[in-house]
Amino acid sequence: MSEYDLVVSSFHLEQLEDNLFQSRSPAIGWRRTYGGLLLAHATEAARRTVGPGKIFHSLHASFLRPGNTSESMMISVERLLDGRTIVHRRLTITQLGKPVFTGSVSFRALGDGLSFAPAMPDVAAPEDLPDEAQLLSTYCDRLPESALKYMSRLKVFEVRPVDPEQYLFAPGCHGSQMAAWFRLRSDSVPEADFSPALLAYLSDMPVLNASLIPHNRNFFDPELSMASLDHALWQHCEPDWSDWLLATHESLATEASMGLGQVRFYNRNRVLTATVSQQGFIRLQQYNN
Repeated sequence: MSEYDLVVSSFHLEQLEDNLFQSRSPAIGWRRTYGGLLLAHATEAARRTVGPGKIFHSLHASFLRPGNTSESMMISVERLLDGRTIVHRRLTITQLGKPVFTGSVSFRALGDGLSFAPAMPDVAAPEDLPDEAQLLSTYCDRLPESALKYMSRLKVFEVRPVDPEQYLFAPGCHGSQMAAWFRLRSDSVPEADFSPALLAYLSDMPVLNASLIPHNRNFFDPELSMASLDHALWQHCEPDWSDWLLATHESLATEASMGLGQVRFYNRNRVLTATVSQQGFIRLQQYNN
């Protein structure tokens, strides 16, 4: 099975009680549970307790401990609110009796109202940009081992950076922003019910890297160790998983070994699809010793 199939299969949570679910990490070689998988499983558990007529709205989460990929995860759901407009759930994921994740997920009714969103920047179309195989061929002699392994893996989402040099090497000063296109690595459109979980999964991929932009570094830097702490996701419209999404990355602040980044996702029609903010540890090895 592909990595995409393994991850999406893991969204089929086992329901033990009305408000209790069990899940596992897919066997794809992670050293610890990917934070996006925790976000996805929590979102799916919350969705399973919500009736029809509501769509995914937001997710707010804290990562408490590293997840163990060899142990099952217990997901408890607390039904805080079942309103006409908003449904709110609180979730805790535990392993071996200890919490590794806590968060809240909300759903909303469809409706009309005031509308505004920041404009999508003008960037090259994904078809005009090199794919990861082409990037590997071009830059293989300059990339560290971690980057070679990461880019060689057929991940759930394909990535096409708008500025490959900036994405891979962070040379010079590029201000505090960058952009990349993301697309599901699948020929079939996923089940509609799994759309919120997929968005939650994707939302953990690019955000913390955004906080490194002003420092001319990226997540391939061997001098860095990083871990997500706090995460927030808002969905503005439902993603079109049959096409590319543009992620615009922005660094908001770095201080005291912590970085805060924000990402906006736009669809092909330049419509703002989701906004993500995340803070995490960013530690240089010289400060770890």
